[in-house]
Amino acid sequence: MSVIQQHEDEITTYEFAIGSDRVKYLAAYDSLPALTDRLKEALQQFSSILLVVDSQARPHAEHIVKALDRVVDIVPVYIVASEKRKRPSLVEDLVEHAIDHGINRQSAVVTMGGGVTGNVGGMTAALLFRGLPLIHLPTTPVAAFDSVLSAKQAVNLRQGKNLYGTFHAPMLIACDLKWLNTVPDDQLAIGVAEMAKNVLAVVPSEAEHFVAALKERRQSPRFAMQTLLDIGIAAKEPFLLIDPHEHREALVFEYGHTVGHAIEFASGGRISHGEGVAWGMLVAAELAVDICGLSAQDRVQHYELFSALGIDRSRLAQVDAGSIKRALRSDNKRGHLDGTRHGDLAMVLLRALGTPMTFGKKPLIPVSLERIESTMDSVLTGSA
Repeated sequence: MSVIQQHEDEITTYEFAIGSDRVKYLAAYDSLPALTDRLKEALQQFSSILLVVDSQARPHAEHIVKALDRVVDIVPVYIVASEKRKRPSLVEDLVEHAIDHGINRQSAVVTMGGGVTGNVGGMTAALLFRGLPLIHLPTTPVAAFDSVLSAKQAVNLRQGKNLYGTFHAPMLIACDLKWLNTVPDDQLAIGVAEMAKNVLAVVPSEAEHFVAALKERRQSPRFAMQTLLDIGIAAKEPFLLIDPHEHREALVFEYGHTVGHAIEFASGGRISHGEGVAWGMLVAAELAVDICGLSAQDRVQHYELFSALGIDRSRLAQVDAGSIKRALRSDNKRGHLDGTRHGDLAMVLLRALGTPMTFGKKPLIPVSLERIESTMDSVLTGSA
């Protein structure tokens, strides 16, 4: 692994590449003064910053604003970070607000919150003046361990999730991992479902460490959060180096997302991204048993990790099955594979843990929509 780690002043600094872009990730635990000192060093080069904050992260943001106020001019804007609001119109509002308040070509965009906030702020940074530096301050597990480790920035259209977007890598990520413990316990477990995806699809050797971290997330939170971050970076870094736009090898990180995105979108946000992906991985596992020869043991491990996340199976009763199937038809991986039949969707399926099936050079294979829907019905009703 080409990640560089340094330990200094209660902060672990990771350095890695997203293509040709070098990214620093500063991670601390309950060491906000040390973290803000490092942020001051990074931000003093800018004339001002647009600080895009999830309204639920306001208490964290107030500490940051107070610490940085004398270093750089701050234009804070608080948003309701929901899937319904994750639209091009919100990005347009943020861009116009930024210009009205003096953000210019010498400014940067800083996001603070979860995955929705990171994507909306990332789109804003990519479009303002054709690209401003981007800094992420993730405050949720799914953001800290997965979504900010990417150049992908996208928002939703009425037809489906993440259909409108671009690529814009962050220059810096900084997180006090204690922020993640302010998320309710059930939401924290659901939020790390993206990490379960990385374990199953990329680094199955980390399964034991992953489960241990989940079990210790309240008793030993520093250990748990640091372990989950290490797993997240270890899984993603090699792929981001060689495939920063996630068009080839890095498509493996779409595991569970075909059905997961459809569930999330159809629920109107009642089912979180991580929760939807967890369900999507179960559907993918059942399909892979028949299509790819996934072993019974590997199938069982999917259900064991699902159980470790503590997901309430009854919550899916809130989501109309017909709406999920309609959302499947707008999956954002359409067009990744040439020569597939009409009605097929490109899916990441595993022939063994950590080993996806490939079509050409991509970790995707075509699966009929009818077969996906039938398997999904079996999994979601508990008959699989």
